[in-house]
Amino acid sequence: MRRFLRSAVAAWSVLAMPGVALAESNVSVDHGTVWQTVKIGDATEGFIEIHNTGDQSDVLTAWDCSIADTTTLVDANGKALTSLNIPAGATVTLAPGGTHLALGNLQYTVDRGSIVPCSLTFQGAGVLGGYLGAVPAPSN
Repeated sequence: MRRFLRSAVAAWSVLAMPGVALAESNVSVDHGTVWQTVKIGDATEGFIEIHNTGDQSDVLTAWDCSIADTTTLVDANGKALTSLNIPAGATVTLAPGGTHLALGNLQYTVDRGSIVPCSLTFQGAGVLGGYLGAVPAPSN
């Protein structure tokens, strides 16, 4: 029983670590940011950095932030993307005014201090987790 508990705790700690895939990978994600919201059902934007330290490119193929009914990867013009190439040896930044995550119909408000968990799925690296920390939205 003791061996089972140690194994379970070790497995949980690896799975709970953000930015860690089960397969060996040179792709990682930094924790990012998300704009705060006022009410349930609002939309917001999320931003994160993706690093590829390997010698082969990878492709971001899916994304999900569970707080939202929809999570869409969009370009600077708001056009939905179906994938995003992560070149070898490069950092790709999902940032305001550029490619970013659009979170629609939020199930909860994103308040000051909130942390929004998201998962990013890569063709080679598999599923990586990242967290978006709430920051005030810019005033227009």
